[in-house]
Amino acid sequence: MALACPTCEQSAAEYLGMADDGRNMMRCTSCGHEWVLGAKPISPRAISQTTRSRSTTTRTTTPRSTGPGATPSGATTPRARTSVPGSSRPSRGARPVEGVDMARRRFPTVDDVAPGALVRLESLRKEFLADFPRPDPEAGLYRDVYRQAFEADALPYTTPVALKDFANSKVVARPGNMSRFNDEWKTLGNQQAAEAFRGVIEYLLRGEEPASQEDRLTTLITSDEPPAMPGFRESMLTRVLCIAEPERFLPILVYSSPAGGKREIARRVFGLELPAPATTGQTIGRLVHWSNDLLVELVGHRFVDLDHARQFLWWVKDHPDLG
Repeated sequence: MALACPTCEQSAAEYLGMADDGRNMMRCTSCGHEWVLGAKPISPRAISQTTRSRSTTTRTTTPRSTGPGATPSGATTPRARTSVPGSSRPSRGARPVEGVDMARRRFPTVDDVAPGALVRLESLRKEFLADFPRPDPEAGLYRDVYRQAFEADALPYTTPVALKDFANSKVVARPGNMSRFNDEWKTLGNQQAAEAFRGVIEYLLRGEEPASQEDRLTTLITSDEPPAMPGFRESMLTRVLCIAEPERFLPILVYSSPAGGKREIARRVFGLELPAPATTGQTIGRLVHWSNDLLVELVGHRFVDLDHARQFLWWVKDHPDLG
């Protein structure tokens, strides 16, 4: 069976090479997503510690007498070599896990951009605005319609036709290959698929557990179980955010892609190196939010809206003056 991409779920994976920990680096030739195949290896030292812990625990159920001066075997059970992600107090012997606050502070900021790059971009912005002074008006009207449709009191009444049309529309950014989503919709049928679709949107925008939208986004990207929906992945989830919160979310729908995700645009346009998804300990939901907030801060309030700013970033990334 061909290997499927975890983002678009197309069977279009190619081998890139071996990661530092021995796992295989893969890339989807359909959507460009890169990932590491397989579970992260467990060190022999950790396995040895776990084995000793289990062995000692067994011996404590039937303690044996010892001679004078001897230490009773199994008197105590070694502390498990585990830690809770994000905890500031990792257990003894475990490698400390970087917390969310620390990782957020380490994420690149506007201050990391070279001053010369900002001067050059300002010149390019003037050139862009001379040719494209305003965004596509159709996109604004479309966004307003679906923004109202996704509100809490209107979402239950948004028709299956309107929801499926949204998933396959190219207005306000193209979500990419939607064949997996359309297959799932056909399998479920209009009514059940629409209910699943509404559940995804409600959970993403107004879910209570977990409280962070970043973490809810991660759940929806990485799972096929409710409230997630097969085929409803990063690009379309980000598109929902761009519709629901157009003042915050830039219509660039993937964090990383050879065709140009937020990570690649940050590198090409601003000279910033954002973490690679395969090598960072941070979740995809956090990377999506943090990279979006960084790019929005960088483009500032010098465009009509964020769709206009998105057009500028796509235009400038291929501009010959960037070298």
